[in-house]
Amino acid sequence: MDIENGLKVLAVGDPAVYAYTDSRFSLIEKFNKTRGVKVEFNIVPFDRYYETMMSTFNGEQDYDIVMVAGHLWAKDFINQGFLAEVQYPSTKEYNREDILDVIAGEMVVDGRPYLYPSFCDGHIFLYRKSVVSRVMNEQLSDVVDTDTILLLAEKCDRVDNMRAIALKAHQSEIFLDFLPYLRNEAIDAFDITSHAPSFNNEKGIIALKKYNSLKKYAPEDTHTYGNDEVRVAFQKKKVALTVTWGGQLGVVLNDRCLDIEDVGFAAIKTAWNVTWSFAISQRCKNKKLANEFLAYITSSEVDRIVGGYAGSPVRKSTYVKDAEKYRWYDTHLKLIEKYAKPLPMMDRAGEKMAPLYDYIYKAFTGELDAGEALAYAEVKVKSVVN
Repeated sequence: MDIENGLKVLAVGDPAVYAYTDSRFSLIEKFNKTRGVKVEFNIVPFDRYYETMMSTFNGEQDYDIVMVAGHLWAKDFINQGFLAEVQYPSTKEYNREDILDVIAGEMVVDGRPYLYPSFCDGHIFLYRKSVVSRVMNEQLSDVVDTDTILLLAEKCDRVDNMRAIALKAHQSEIFLDFLPYLRNEAIDAFDITSHAPSFNNEKGIIALKKYNSLKKYAPEDTHTYGNDEVRVAFQKKKVALTVTWGGQLGVVLNDRCLDIEDVGFAAIKTAWNVTWSFAISQRCKNKKLANEFLAYITSSEVDRIVGGYAGSPVRKSTYVKDAEKYRWYDTHLKLIEKYAKPLPMMDRAGEKMAPLYDYIYKAFTGELDAGEALAYAEVKVKSVVN
C-alpha cells in the first residue's frame, strides 16, 4: 500500500461498525473519493478481535488504525507504546465540545488525547411491556436493579409461550453480562485504587448464584448466546426480557422486531459502559491522514448515522435532534450520564479479566460451583499481577 494515499483500519465485528461499510451510507467511499485516497476498512468478529489487534501491535499485521474498547484497554496499550497521541481538529465543524462530557473524558489518558469515540456499549434492559404490566400490575420504571430482573424472570417465564430471559452467556461475553449482578451486592470486580481482585467473597458468591439462577428461565442454549443470538431471541418473541448493549439497540429494534411498539427500555442501576473508539497505531506511517479520516468518521453528521443504525451515539446534538425518532435515546443518555460506571483503567486489563470469563462460564455451565469458580479466578488474576 502507498502510505501517502491509503490507510488500513482494523474494526471490531459489532453491529455499529457495519454502518461504516453499509452501501446505503457509503461513508468510506465518500472519504476516499473526496481525498483521492484508499481507506481499507476490515471488520473482524469479536471472538477473534483481540488476538488480531495484538498481532497488529506486534508488527505481524499492518494496520494504521485500530478500534479500542475505551477505558478497558487504553491505558495498557499506551503504556506499552502501541498507540499514538491523536490531534483533534479545532474547527467549528468538528465541535469537540459536542461530545458527551463523560465520553470525552474516556478519550484522554494522563491528560493526553489518544482516542476518537465511535459508539457506546452499556447495559440496557429490554422487555415486553404487555407481559411485564400483566405480571407486575404496574409499569416498569426507566431504571431497574438486578433483583428486579430476577423477580421479573420468575414471573414472566412461559407467559405467552415465551421463556423469560435471554442471557448473553457465551464464554466470550459472560463476565460483563454478570457484572451488574456483582455490583448489585455492593462490590466490584476490581478495587478502584489498587486494582486488586475484589470479587472472591461471600457477596461475590451470592451474586454469581443469583446470575446462575436465571438459567432455569432462559432458553436451554443461552450459554451459547452472544449479541446476535440475544437479538434474534428477543426480536422473534422467544423471550420476554433481555439485557443487551446500547450499541445493539438500533439492530434489535429494526423492522425485524415483532410488535416493536410493545418493547420497553430501562437503564440498569449497576451498569457498565465502554466507548468503543478509534486509535492510531504507533506504527502508522501517515498519522496526519489518519487524524483527518478519524475526524471525518466521528463527525456530528456521521454520529447521527451510526447512532440510528446501532443505537448509541456519542454526541449531545444527536440525542437532541433525533430524540423523537429513536425512542430509546432518552434512556440511553441517562445510562451513560447517570448510572453506568467504568471498570478501573488497569495495566494488562485483558489478561486480568480473562480468568473471570473462563471461570464464571464454568460455574454457569455447572462444571464448578460459584465459590470454586471465583476462588480459581482470583488465583489466576493474581498470577497475572505477580
